[in-house]
Amino acid sequence: MRGIALALVAVLAIAAWPAAAATRKHGKRAKVHRVARASSDRLVDLFRPAPPPQDPAPPDPVLPSFVSVGAKEFSLTLSRPLVGKGSVRVELRNNGEDPHNLVVSPEGTHTPLVSFSTLDPATYERKSVTLSPGRYQLWCSLEGHEAKGMSVTLRVQ
Repeated sequence: MRGIALALVAVLAIAAWPAAAATRKHGKRAKVHRVARASSDRLVDLFRPAPPPQDPAPPDPVLPSFVSVGAKEFSLTLSRPLVGKGSVRVELRNNGEDPHNLVVSPEGTHTPLVSFSTLDPATYERKSVTLSPGRYQLWCSLEGHEAKGMSVTLRVQ
């Protein structure tokens, strides 16, 4: 800090030198103050710390690309309600006592994008599917299971 102050005084003295010499010749003392003040204002601006850099917008959070679906009589439970777009690994875990399967379809349709085998209790299967942003219905296609509540919505962002 002391070094900056000394440098500032030296620069002010050098900047004021021509004005001071002119003042002695013409007797215009008031102008010297204005020139010196203007010079010091500029110098202070030069030594003022730069404003802190603006933080860039935070990056979009990386969304998971895996979801586990727990199946049991008569419900489906997602390990997470939201995944990222692109390749998504979907796991069906039969946690129930009866066989269950799984179909992934765009919401509002029963057009399968991927279908899982009918799994016996205590077994699981994993498959990858490419999903665009939107909402998808995951449901058990065994007779009457969807009607009994084996349907859930997965959001993709």
